Amino acid sequence: MLNTRTVLKENDLYLVGDAHYRVADGESGLYRRDTRVLSRYEWRLDGETPQTLVQHEHGPYWLHQQNANANVGYTMRVGLRRDLQLTATELRDTLRVTRYLGDGPHELRLHLNADYLDMFEVRGWPGELGARDVQVRPSPDGVDFEYVALDGLRSRTCVRTSPPARWEDGALVWTLTDAQTDVRVSVYPLQGDEAPTPGDPDALHAEYARLTAQVRADLTLPDPQDQRILERSVADLRSLSFETDFGAFPAAGLPWFVAPFGRDSMLIALMVHRHLPQLALTVARFLAAHQGQRHDPVTLEQPGKILHEMRVGELTRLGRTPHRPYYATADATPLFVWLVGELAEAHPDLARELRPHWEAALNWLLTDGDPDGDGFIEYTPDPGGITNAVWKDSGDSTFTEDGQDVSGYVAVIEVQGYAYAAYRAAARLYRTLGEPDRAPEWEERAAQLQRAFQQAFWWPERGYYVHGLNGDKRPLRVLVSNAAHTLCTGIIAPEFAAQVARTALGAELWSGWGIRTLGTEEPRFNPVSYHNGSVWPHDTALAALGMARLGLHAEAAQVTRALFDAARAAPDGRLSELFAGFPREDGTPPVPYPAACHPQGWDAAIPLALGGLLRSPAHPAAIPEPAPTR
Repeated sequence: MLNTRTVLKENDLYLVGDAHYRVADGESGLYRRDTRVLSRYEWRLDGETPQTLVQHEHGPYWLHQQNANANVGYTMRVGLRRDLQLTATELRDTLRVTRYLGDGPHELRLHLNADYLDMFEVRGWPGELGARDVQVRPSPDGVDFEYVALDGLRSRTCVRTSPPARWEDGALVWTLTDAQTDVRVSVYPLQGDEAPTPGDPDALHAEYARLTAQVRADLTLPDPQDQRILERSVADLRSLSFETDFGAFPAAGLPWFVAPFGRDSMLIALMVHRHLPQLALTVARFLAAHQGQRHDPVTLEQPGKILHEMRVGELTRLGRTPHRPYYATADATPLFVWLVGELAEAHPDLARELRPHWEAALNWLLTDGDPDGDGFIEYTPDPGGITNAVWKDSGDSTFTEDGQDVSGYVAVIEVQGYAYAAYRAAARLYRTLGEPDRAPEWEERAAQLQRAFQQAFWWPERGYYVHGLNGDKRPLRVLVSNAAHTLCTGIIAPEFAAQVARTALGAELWSGWGIRTLGTEEPRFNPVSYHNGSVWPHDTALAALGMARLGLHAEAAQVTRALFDAARAAPDGRLSELFAGFPREDGTPPVPYPAACHPQGWDAAIPLALGGLLRSPAHPAAIPEPAPTR
């Protein structure tokens, strides 16, 4: 794994580099969705790596660098000004090489290689296919790499240069004799019969400028530093998106999650649908189109179920992974109904358009989603895949107070909240369709779930709720963030909300930067863990939204301020996917989690979702408060 990882992205093309954006080893590369189309892309001047003097991202797709000869010392001999830009179809690298001292020629080399590995192989997936038979064909204006996958898909990486270069020992080589030379390299990753199509970086730059102006017109925060965080987050949401048949769909995170996800995309959509409705509509329509139709024990597909993750790499196309798509999630299906219900408030035609899909999802909640018929939505750990089919999906995240892993039909707290919100949404959807007589049964189902939930999940000794119910129906009395997260769904009645907020903001869960995923006194607590003591900003943000709409404005403001402070403390002005759960110290930023995504979709959505709370504590929240049914 790279010690420091950099990423540039546009559409489904993304470059993963080291600290200086070099593609040389490890997981670095130029990727198109799930395939690494270049495994080396590395400049050398006179046989040495140029020394970076300064580098700056003009945008998520555009790197500017000023470089010099290696070991520059006190006086630079050769300068290299570089702009590296990604568009949807092209990587464009423009260099201006200037000689300042001496009069002899210099040799500029661009080392290239393409291995066409599936992203899963790069990351260590077992059962890899091994080295590919890649054809290399030099041409007068560059070089082409070509690979035909085992399923017949033809991939090419066409590299074009100006001025022309010679191909020598795995590198394009220029001998520079002029005092100043401009070099341009264009890389086109192609599939099937696609032809090289130049991108338009200027148009992309103008699009981002329009987006910034739109944000300022839509939501302006009192503090300019907070506004900078907001504008960065909206740019990241745009950068994360990739085109589908239904529009631009938000990736879950960079670099490894440029793919359709169910839970991730719907939580993004629920947080931003008032500001970015088209993104949310795309999410709903895409997931509806790929809804489960049959029972498949490998992919865990079931009729009406919403997917967890969908991949298109060679391993998946060959059936070596279950991600075609993979349905290992208990929460995406109720989230789908909830999302459609929210969107139909402003887009009532969507209720009829997607009716077969949200009704199929409701049927799943009442059948396969509740395998033991007790009214709660459950999952069974998948021994060959995802152990915990919820947002805390790591294998060690859900356990008993004695530290034993869960088993059997497991009901986790926030999933019941999502189901409650889904049933409430169903009632509204039927009313939108002009069928009000069908609404009461779903309102009553929501009320029944809320009553059963309160009885089974309430933890009076802690003034809080348990993590869930194990397969034997025993409560998981473990102090976790999930109950605070669940406030946003409406299933927690207002009279219990203040106690939940007080516990969530107590010493065991509150780090000062956010709500820890696991309390400090619990088994398995570790501040640098994935789900057992770290802080996930989206989890904390959903708690803040719930607090705000339940009238706990001071608590919501405290949480919101902490999250914006965490983003302000980051060098890139972003909230990280997660950070360590160490206590906040004055003058010290949050401790980073080493493998966190930058940017990550949930976290890019947070400033839009919470920004209004900085402008006014009582400002309407991103997810409206469902009406109580008790």
